[in-house]
Amino acid sequence: MTIKKTAALITVVAGISMNLMFQGSLAAGGSNDWELKQLHDPSPSLRKMESAGRVTIYDGVVVADVDAAMDRQFDRIESMMFIRTKYPVADGTFEADSDCD
Repeated sequence: MTIKKTAALITVVAGISMNLMFQGSLAAGGSNDWELKQLHDPSPSLRKMESAGRVTIYDGVVVADVDAAMDRQFDRIESMMFIRTKYPVADGTFEADSDCD
């Protein structure tokens, strides 16, 4: 095996390892402040990309934020997609929509 192939293999293995280490915390969605800011107060560059056809996928947003975006950002609806929307349940936590319907 050449040095170039060995280095590529090490890079791939390191990338996979990092993904596996942080996958749980990323999936838990500890903080999606940047996503909510982008949803409710998009930057001029995002608006420009949306006008060119870009669609942003918002993952795990609380249903109240989705409803607010639909009301206040109506002109952007074609550029937004919501998956695993979180709905409040009786015990005060949130349950994510499975999106498998």
